[in-house]
Amino acid sequence: MSAGREQVSDLIEVTRDGAVATLRLNRPQALNALTNQSARDLRTALAELERDREVRAVILTGNGRGFCAGADLSDIAAEIGEQASSGSGVPAAAVLDFIRRDSAPLVEALLNFDKPLIAAVNGPCAGAGMGLALAADVIVASEAATFSVVFTRRGLVPDYGISHLLPRLVGLRLARELCLLADSLNAQDALQMNLVREVVPAEELMVAANRWATRFAAGPPIALRLTKRLLAESFELDARQAVDREFTAQALCLATEDAREGVLAFLEKRAPNFTGH
Repeated sequence: MSAGREQVSDLIEVTRDGAVATLRLNRPQALNALTNQSARDLRTALAELERDREVRAVILTGNGRGFCAGADLSDIAAEIGEQASSGSGVPAAAVLDFIRRDSAPLVEALLNFDKPLIAAVNGPCAGAGMGLALAADVIVASEAATFSVVFTRRGLVPDYGISHLLPRLVGLRLARELCLLADSLNAQDALQMNLVREVVPAEELMVAANRWATRFAAGPPIALRLTKRLLAESFELDARQAVDREFTAQALCLATEDAREGVLAFLEKRAPNFTGH
């Protein structure tokens, strides 16, 4: 696949380079805060990349100086109506309808995305932006990145999958601290907490993200997809169920050309050339 740029919408850009695609949130003037429309457009872009067999790894980042500052509260208020600013609160049913229409489907798409996903966090990553980053398989951060589960500062609770993902990544005690206090972390703090995998100078961020993406793209797509699924299910299954799922997935892998190539490459002491078949 040759390199090229696609404008999915005014809010989402897609760049393809070989087997790696890069998704860029494109509201730099608002630190890429998510609107209703950008959530829909991002979900559409993810679905298209998931269907494209030539794309084998995806990088998610933001244009400008921010990754994603969370959900755009003014957009939410406009969508729900005047009651959002009346001082009497928003009817729970109206909020739930709003969430089920756009936010929840995007979170589901991220959690179920079956290709390796790398978050390249270039600046502020807060609120819903944390959910986007945590859903990635690897987070690479610029030295300018900051991280905040900001919700309690607004009288809200974590969403976008954060309450599910964060304890699994950093442990329950740290997750409680981050969610309840809503403190902001710099990139080095996040690295020490194992929240991110790598911190690099700002000018090297996309080079580092592409290095990870290239490694993933060289892997066996079917085995990677099934491995992601097994890991996602692992917290919901008992040991017997997990082992059964493993061997079921293994049987599928053993029937692939990639498995035969992997064994041959091992025996011939060379790097494998996986094709996704």
